[in-house]
Amino acid sequence: MRPQLPAIGLGTAAIALVPEMDARATLDHALDRGIRYFDTAHLYGGGQAEIRLGQMLRSAPRDVVVSTKCGCRREFGAAPAYRTGQPDKWDFSEAAIRESVERSCERLHRDCLDIVFLHDIHQAQDQALGEALPVLRELQSRGRIAMVGVGCNSVAEHLAAVNADAADALLVAGRWTLADRTAGHQLISLAAEKGCKLIVGGVLNSGCLVDPRAAHACFDYRPITADERQVLCELDEIAQRHGTTLIAAALQFPGRDARISTTLLGATSPAQLAANLDGLAADISDHFWQAVQLKALYA
Repeated sequence: MRPQLPAIGLGTAAIALVPEMDARATLDHALDRGIRYFDTAHLYGGGQAEIRLGQMLRSAPRDVVVSTKCGCRREFGAAPAYRTGQPDKWDFSEAAIRESVERSCERLHRDCLDIVFLHDIHQAQDQALGEALPVLRELQSRGRIAMVGVGCNSVAEHLAAVNADAADALLVAGRWTLADRTAGHQLISLAAEKGCKLIVGGVLNSGCLVDPRAAHACFDYRPITADERQVLCELDEIAQRHGTTLIAAALQFPGRDARISTTLLGATSPAQLAANLDGLAADISDHFWQAVQLKALYA
């Protein structure tokens, strides 16, 4: 039975490497605030995010929905490749996918998983769709997985997945945001037509929608260009003129489209999560949304 996806979820990449007490406090706060969907991955902290989430799930309500990902991994406790310079390892072979799903079940203390995404299939798309996908569909037919999908930050790979019947759900990272709306050209309408659930992550685009004036502001894990900074600052100025904040607008943008099932938040502490939830609840005028309708980095 396919799970009902809540409008808001919490991604766990950010809690993979913070102190364990902070990670648990953030997860507990999410539950206290009514969040019932958590996304994780074998990749995050080399499995540490799954372990931390699994510890919380042992005492969590049974209606909590969990998604994880397979096909990409790093050493246990390792930071992301853009910070360490050490490349992640992709393996969409049948053996690797079966092992990844089993390990995820163990870490998450679940006999079956609500959603399993193939992670960043652009690294080996043919193997992901030709070898890994049939494994996930087989596990789905046996009741080990409820929904199968793809999670990546490339519109082209998402389109390939939908056309290959590889997606009951898509996790679209960074491509349907206030700054980058490239998923709006074709992907969102095609996914809706096919009955594919759309989950949006990376809504702050590596933090550039938090403070575009910051010296080290990034977009997609790289420093923003001068032209990008200018557009982002213009968005920020429009927000200020309309009595809101850029981050509140960024958090609310994805869910304004009724075809989006879930917006994933990220947080490293209860305070940060609380601030993000407050941003989601902020009152933003229709005049603001009209003013930024054609204002984006990429559209």
